[in-house]
Amino acid sequence: MMFKATGNSQIDRLNTLAISLAKHNDAGFGVLSKGEQCYAALASNRVDLLESIGYTIPEALARLGAEWTASLISSWQYAGNPASYETPEAV
Repeated sequence: MMFKATGNSQIDRLNTLAISLAKHNDAGFGVLSKGEQCYAALASNRVDLLESIGYTIPEALARLGAEWTASLISSWQYAGNPASYETPEAV
């Protein structure tokens, strides 16, 4: 199963990046804004990435706000573990 596309190009790009991050390919994470980093870390199930930027899970969710948190849940609630997906060609 794959994440559900949102139609928001920024969120969909972060969801695609989350697949690579879930496989511990951290390229591209450092150039994201803090909010984007929080989203990508949560979507990829990488608490270590949240810790690396000084955030806890509740703090990251608060940083995302209601709209992005809803997108995160909508995209990933039935998607399974992103580490099991095939790595995207380009992120």
